[in-house]
Amino acid sequence: MNNLFLIAYKESYKKFEIAMLGLQTSFEHCQKIGIKPNYTFEETEAFDALIIKLTRNSDIFFQQIIKGYFKLKGEDRLLFIDRLNLLEKMEVITNTDELLSLKSFRNQAVHEYSYVDFQSLYEEALVLTPVLKKSAHLFFEHLKKDNVL
Repeated sequence: MNNLFLIAYKESYKKFEIAMLGLQTSFEHCQKIGIKPNYTFEETEAFDALIIKLTRNSDIFFQQIIKGYFKLKGEDRLLFIDRLNLLEKMEVITNTDELLSLKSFRNQAVHEYSYVDFQSLYEEALVLTPVLKKSAHLFFEHLKKDNVL
């Protein structure tokens, strides 16, 4: 294991934890707003912030935290789906499909594939934020058991 990479990995994880606190704050704010037919400008801004934080944090989780872990283990050539399946098999994550839904949400929110129904994005963000939070927590517990953190 490369010590410099391990140091950088630990630093990335600390920054990720801080970013997750910001996501949690946005999530709680949007939960209070709730899902409704119409939103004020401020409410739309709050949900937009939640979506941005959720997509950014999921990217960091997938591209730096999970991918970096496999790099530390010398298995950095695995495909995204293979990493998730292996983590599920190791019982580090509970459900590969939930994380694939998170990846799909990220792609839908970031890329303009088609008309985006913002209300459904808001609803999905409220469902998927706890998924990321739970998955990150389980992964953190695994990193501690594996003496990475």
